[in-house]
Amino acid sequence: MIKYDWRTSLHADESAELAEMLGRAAAYDAEPEYTTIDYRDVERTMAQPDSGFHHLLIWMLPHATALGAPDHPERLAGLLRLTPVRDGVSEASIVIDPDLRSIGIVTLLLERIGLQTSPPDGLLGTRAQTVTAWARGNHPATGRISNRFLIPRTRRVWKLIRAVGSVDEISGAPVLEPVTGSSLQDLGWPGQDATGDGHALRQNGSVTGVVGLDLSPVRSEEFGSCATVQWMATAPHADRRTRRQLLDGAAATEQEAGLAGLIIHVDSDDAALVNACRLAGFQHDRTDVLLQLGGQP
Repeated sequence: MIKYDWRTSLHADESAELAEMLGRAAAYDAEPEYTTIDYRDVERTMAQPDSGFHHLLIWMLPHATALGAPDHPERLAGLLRLTPVRDGVSEASIVIDPDLRSIGIVTLLLERIGLQTSPPDGLLGTRAQTVTAWARGNHPATGRISNRFLIPRTRRVWKLIRAVGSVDEISGAPVLEPVTGSSLQDLGWPGQDATGDGHALRQNGSVTGVVGLDLSPVRSEEFGSCATVQWMATAPHADRRTRRQLLDGAAATEQEAGLAGLIIHVDSDDAALVNACRLAGFQHDRTDVLLQLGGQP
């Protein structure tokens, strides 16, 4: 039913077919926010033999729709991509042609290639002895594949979203002040990796928290154009209200920028941040699930 082949280069007709399939799949998966692969990244990394990336092309073999002779020609069905994270660790992403989903292609592929990462040369000779894969949007096939092949689900990240709020709500939010990367370094907060520019919450003369905001509009069907919280950091002496105040201040900042909603991605195990988001009016939009083969990511 299928065949597969690790590729370091593509013929012209294969390039065109892969680019068309990945583009069509990205458009199809935009609303549920499933995993996508950019053909330009594939093309770029294939041109670098020592990049550490690996690309597995998956083909649907000729098949019949009834009991007669095969009447559907061989066609490209999908792409599995391994992105190097560090030595021995790779992140996998897979895209299947939207026209060929729900017929068991990924299940058959995993049955054929196996999931052994323990050999000295890693998974299928790729040197990857730990392989992770994010199921963006908690794709419906994730649970079935995880259960069937006993692939552990090691993390869940929630995408949460809220409206900016009413004028009265925003008028009561704290005003955040812009800070630069150099200013953040001067804070000297242990255990924090805040980098780049941000917006700071100042209380009683001292900075108690900083939030990094991306004000590039992200479209939400329910809320319209949204900003995204990229990171948050709080001072060691900050109290439990600081995160909520930062989020309310971030909403006020984005309203000034003309945006209507605020997005944040939160590890489901971070109880303090999850609670702060709930108090700040965020609601669940999607779940991303991390699958893992092998040792530590």
